[in-house]
Amino acid sequence: MVLLFAIMTGRLYAQEDTLQMDVTFTGTQELFLKNAAKISSWPQVKTSVVEIPSIRYTLIPNKQQVDIEPALIEPAKINVEERIQRLYRGYVKGGYGVYNTALLDVFYTDERNRNGTWGVHYNHLSSSGGVALEDSIPDEFSNNNIRLWGRRFLKKHSLEGTFEWDRDVVHYYGFDPQLYFDATTDDIRQRFNAVSGEVELTSYYRDSSKVNYTGGVAFRNFRDLNEGIENNVQIDAHARKHVGSELYHLDVTANYNDFTYLLTNAKDVQDNYSNFLLQVAPTVETRVGNLSVNVGAGIWIDARGTRPFHFYPLAEASYSILDDLFIPYAGVRGQMQLNTYHSVAQNNPFIVSDIELRNTNQRLQFYGGIRGTLSSTTSFNAQVSQTSYEDFLYFVNDSATGPGNRFIALYDGLNVFNLRGEVSIHANESLNMFIRGDYFLYGTDVEEHPWYQPTTRLTLTTSYDLQDRLVVNLDIFTEGQRKAKSLVQMRDGETAADGSYTVDLRGYADANLGVEYRYTKRLSGWVRLNNLLASRYQRWNLYNIQRFTAMMGATYAF
Repeated sequence: MVLLFAIMTGRLYAQEDTLQMDVTFTGTQELFLKNAAKISSWPQVKTSVVEIPSIRYTLIPNKQQVDIEPALIEPAKINVEERIQRLYRGYVKGGYGVYNTALLDVFYTDERNRNGTWGVHYNHLSSSGGVALEDSIPDEFSNNNIRLWGRRFLKKHSLEGTFEWDRDVVHYYGFDPQLYFDATTDDIRQRFNAVSGEVELTSYYRDSSKVNYTGGVAFRNFRDLNEGIENNVQIDAHARKHVGSELYHLDVTANYNDFTYLLTNAKDVQDNYSNFLLQVAPTVETRVGNLSVNVGAGIWIDARGTRPFHFYPLAEASYSILDDLFIPYAGVRGQMQLNTYHSVAQNNPFIVSDIELRNTNQRLQFYGGIRGTLSSTTSFNAQVSQTSYEDFLYFVNDSATGPGNRFIALYDGLNVFNLRGEVSIHANESLNMFIRGDYFLYGTDVEEHPWYQPTTRLTLTTSYDLQDRLVVNLDIFTEGQRKAKSLVQMRDGETAADGSYTVDLRGYADANLGVEYRYTKRLSGWVRLNNLLASRYQRWNLYNIQRFTAMMGATYAF
């Protein structure tokens, strides 16, 4: 052991000092080194190819019997147009307001029909008045209208007929009880009845080589409480035809009027006034590039006039700039206007029953201007015109029929210079607005002033529809100062050289507001406020209009 320890010690010592040394062993033990067994490994590249065996599928033959049965395929439905909304047969609108104002409006029609259509309409509006200068003077009024119509669709034509009845009641409340304290109110009620009918035939040829036409006959009987009776017959014929690039028009109108009345100053004495007016107006319309021209003539025969034949040029030319962005235009025209007892009473119901009737001659009207679009939602029109009238109709308070509460007719020449501007706004389907302003300059032949003709006039109408649920309408009307002529004494009138009185009628502004809430598509409620500014003005001398009025009601479709 001592020897082994010495040997191990010597080995350790030798390793620490040097790698080379000589060692002598003495003893009987034999030492040997065993050969190390090592596995030799060399890198080498091996390539292996994997063969994919081919797979074969074998189908077992089994023939299936198939029966073919062809079936019809339903055609596809494509909605090119929006679905037509439901059409209700009936519609009722009713309301009530201050001054015991009552409103009833009723429509009833058939549903959509390929063969034709028909319907009936009734309208009633009445009020207790409340505008006379004294409460003891009756001033109530009522308006009633019934209209029936029907149309039959033929192969290339349509035949239409209408029947209408109007019944209007008014009172001659326009007099000053302080000046005419002894004036009676027994005979100040007036009632007008009008019964009329019309038949019209219209063609619808698609072939441009054929003549399309419209022809009709109308009859009207009009009478009042003072045995005034008027019968009117009118025949209309209109034709149009394309020849190349030109469109030819021919308009023919024949009107016969017969008026029988009682003379005011002669008890139970009747008089008669008959009138006949014929119009023939051929025109031709053509377009060359951006230029459009319409040229023709109006030929009139006036059976009652001092000159039976009248000839008027009819011409208008317009030019399109930037695809109708701006369209300047100019023209000239003229016409005859038939004044009947019915047409005059519709304008002023406070006239005498034996009114003088003449035809108004619009001798010539020269006009020009520019119209166009300011944007995709706004259009405009600016125009200047000069018009000359012969036998223009004015109204004058009469002294022979009472305290000046009725009007007689006065005829005189009139020249009118007019500046007009219009703007129309369609912002979307909900908002629509229209504004129009006029400025007038007048010249008369004999009369000192153009009676009841304003120097300025402004109109604004607008409507707003909020999601087809809330509809708001606002209308504003203004007129400048006017002058009236009276043959009876007036407290505020100026005496003229001929003994008549000239009255200044102040200008006015009238605003009306309507609000409708549609609870459903069939039921709605509405409120109507008239004369919001409570303006106290007179449309005709001594005839005040109602100040602020309010109505409310409902509508129902069935």
